[in-house]
Amino acid sequence: MESLKKGDLVLVHAYKHNGTLYRSWEHSIVLENDEDNLILVNEEVIVTELNGRKWKTSEPAIWFFSKKDWYNVICMFKQWGINYYCNMASPHIVEENTIKYIDYDLDVKVFNDNSFRILDLKDFNRNRIAWSYSSEIIEKIWSQIEVLKERIKEQDGIFSHSKVKEYWNQYEKELKPASKKVDKE
Repeated sequence: MESLKKGDLVLVHAYKHNGTLYRSWEHSIVLENDEDNLILVNEEVIVTELNGRKWKTSEPAIWFFSKKDWYNVICMFKQWGINYYCNMASPHIVEENTIKYIDYDLDVKVFNDNSFRILDLKDFNRNRIAWSYSSEIIEKIWSQIEVLKERIKEQDGIFSHSKVKEYWNQYEKELKPASKKVDKE
């Protein structure tokens, strides 16, 4: 496995269980890489969809990839506060400067007030049948949703607005070009 370091530019590829690349992000910046997490910054990142459509992220974000959990979390700085988008996904791997993971359809959207909603249950049910998700994968995903719910309730770690702002401030001080600095206080 490659060792990514602070400031590296990376691609992120999300695959479906059948091996299809369905979304990619260009030029995410490595903020931190330790034994527990890989943390990226997305700012005006180009996203390419399976159908070839491209779009640019509209708000800055901190993206957490746990090295043991079956989810990754995008913390998006919106005008009215921080929202979190939790992708239920396999732990990531790194190959050729590309972070790769399997997206397992279910998502948890967390709002600035820490209320949340589980999304894409129909996609999950359709794909678990079509692609024969094992019972171990299904159990893992649902158990990880329970972990996420508890972390959200406790405002633990990445679900602490102040902690996410600390990461953003670290990025601004250490990596962001002077011409792009934006206050996230």
